[in-house]
Amino acid sequence: MKKISKGVLPVLLAALLPAVVLLAGCEGYGERITAEVIDHSGCKGIKSGSADGATPDTLSCINYVFEASSGTLQITHVNAGFNCCPGRLTCHAEVNGDTLFIRESEQQAACSCNCLFDVDLTVKGLESREYIIKMLEPYCGKQEELIAHVDLAETPAGSFCVTRKLYPWGIMR
Repeated sequence: MKKISKGVLPVLLAALLPAVVLLAGCEGYGERITAEVIDHSGCKGIKSGSADGATPDTLSCINYVFEASSGTLQITHVNAGFNCCPGRLTCHAEVNGDTLFIRESEQQAACSCNCLFDVDLTVKGLESREYIIKMLEPYCGKQEELIAHVDLAETPAGSFCVTRKLYPWGIMR
């Protein structure tokens, strides 16, 4: 059997340590989640107003319903800002500690305008527990983030909103 030289051991440990820390430090508590955009409205124009008929264009809102038996969270993001010609809309979700991050994306920004959409998406594989739901939106900029603390075990359905007044929000007056 070959002996490991003293100079190689620290290098070997340094190479293995990040992998051990990464595996030991995962805070998803075993949650293996997936997310996908199920449907979305067309671009809401000045004449069409809000697709849901009730939410002003100065609000960006999340309406959610959690089905504990399947671990599925159904979300409608009302007044999500995207390019007017976004191509395919997608989302990605991950849990880090107590926070559920949902990143919304567009395939392309093919037009020189932005507008609002209502986006239906599902997140599967969640546990019936407390989360901070944080939407990561491509055109939010420095406006207030769409974020809320929810307890899916206690309140499996609800909504939360933030006020937005910078383009493309607040243009349908």
